[in-house]
Amino acid sequence: MNRRELIKNIALVSGGLFVGSNFLLSSCKREDAGSLTLSTEMLALLSEVAETIIPETETAGAKTTKVAEFIGVVFQDIYSEEEQKKFVAALTKINDKAKEKHGVEFAKLNNSQRAEVFNESKNREDKGFLAMYQIVLFSYLTSEKGLKASFRYTPVPGKYIGDIPYKKGDKLFAGLDG
Repeated sequence: MNRRELIKNIALVSGGLFVGSNFLLSSCKREDAGSLTLSTEMLALLSEVAETIIPETETAGAKTTKVAEFIGVVFQDIYSEEEQKKFVAALTKINDKAKEKHGVEFAKLNNSQRAEVFNESKNREDKGFLAMYQIVLFSYLTSEKGLKASFRYTPVPGKYIGDIPYKKGDKLFAGLDG
């Protein structure tokens, strides 16, 4: 199984728990949202980290789908002050690891060095890192380009077809219009 298939399967299995119920239920700015914002430099770093997680291949990558821009809004409007601090700490940790290991910032590394630094920085116990990873995947899979790249997309509403033929290797359906 390749990495993109794994990402799709994780997203499908996790469903609403993937990003958190607060995010999915909040359509406007939360009253208890934190006061921090991501600087231009942090958004640029986030864009590079996201591209490391979901690189451009024959399908759109994280930069093409502009996940960093979306995350910037979510960060400001949805995350609490504590969540914001953990998120920024996780991003900073990745950049610091790049400087420590290679002497330059994360954005200046080549793709293999970025993957190495990212993998060494990740920590499943770190809620900031986990939130960053999840929101990158969520942002990608809910973007139009990410959705169309990952699934056979047919917009809803449409007629209902309950039994759609599927051959191994076909993309999964989104929209279920057949």
